[in-house]
Amino acid sequence: MTFFLVLVLGTTLSAQMGGETGIPSMPLMGEVDGNLYIVGPGDMMWFSFPGSLPGDTAGGSGPRTLEVTPDGYAVLPSVGAWKVSGLTLNEAASVIERGFSSRFPGMSGLAGLARMRVFLVPVTGHVNYPGVVQVTGADGLLSILDKAGGLASTGSMTGILIIGPDGDTSVVNVTDFLLLGEMSCNPSLSLGDRVHVPEAEDFVWMEGALHFTQPLSVGFSGAAEEMVWSGSRRGMTEYVPGETASGLISRMGGTAPWALRDSCYIVRVTDSGNNVRIPSPLDTGGSETVLLPGDLVVCPGTPPVVTVSGEVYSPGIYPHTAGMGVLFYVDQAGGFLRAARRSGTRVRLPDGEEVDGDDISSVPAGSSVMVPRKPFVGWEDPLLIITSVASVIIAWKSLD
Repeated sequence: MTFFLVLVLGTTLSAQMGGETGIPSMPLMGEVDGNLYIVGPGDMMWFSFPGSLPGDTAGGSGPRTLEVTPDGYAVLPSVGAWKVSGLTLNEAASVIERGFSSRFPGMSGLAGLARMRVFLVPVTGHVNYPGVVQVTGADGLLSILDKAGGLASTGSMTGILIIGPDGDTSVVNVTDFLLLGEMSCNPSLSLGDRVHVPEAEDFVWMEGALHFTQPLSVGFSGAAEEMVWSGSRRGMTEYVPGETASGLISRMGGTAPWALRDSCYIVRVTDSGNNVRIPSPLDTGGSETVLLPGDLVVCPGTPPVVTVSGEVYSPGIYPHTAGMGVLFYVDQAGGFLRAARRSGTRVRLPDGEEVDGDDISSVPAGSSVMVPRKPFVGWEDPLLIITSVASVIIAWKSLD
């Protein structure tokens, strides 16, 4: 069973087991699963047994280290050597324990993994930084791709090739790991393996209130996704046969918090060249339209901003803060100008309805706050009043 903990098998364990091993310490995101980890050359095993052994030149008792040799053997001096490369960690530990007990009847010991091997894997094809990356025996395919800069937007997620040292090739669909947690679709690699990411054959587009954890491209050049408007994204990714709009959105990272999930739709180009809109609301639980290559999935949303215009010092667009009223956004815009008619402030809601600013306690995201100008505002200025009176007097005198 894998426990998702953060731990480091570091120099402390090495010191307890005989000093510096020369193998660098590598951080882990979780405890190694003994049923999945495949032992290979460079791994450091530990073995613990009570007492001491006749003729044991190391002397004393306690844990001993067994580095797996380049030809795949774990060697315990004065005891024996056992072929462990290619076995799971649990299988390798069992081989060592049984071998020890057969050599010394009546005695038993325990074996485990002291330090993971570190080796190099070539990564080629449609990744952001092709080349050779350093990995450990516990790194899954996605981790290895991440060390190569991540899968490029034009790369295939469904047809990644793992090529063994003897030329044997396996095809991996990492979407099954991302969506279903299928561990076989995020395999670890062995010494001599290499990874190649081919270009995807077909693409679909996405746009709207989306949260992408996978790469998108605005074209076949591998560029980053395009920002269409504040908070909205648009780009393309690989087409997966049989996938629906909700499946695509889930695979790419889901919707933004402000998405209108019940208003999603598909734009499809017909054979006649016309665009048709196919409603595809999320969370309905009913049957969904299966996507075709070239489809555009749109998920509209209410932008998480509020626009402030009119008689304020700094009209503009400001981040939405839940629960805040009109005065909060006016303050964000620098406050009312002297000419502002505060009592006439209006709020245009996302659906187009306008309400009085005094009648709304919380301004929704996507709203516009409009501060009008006072009528005859100049009469409030004493200097203008005096000037106006003087103008009247002069005009009256001119009639004499």
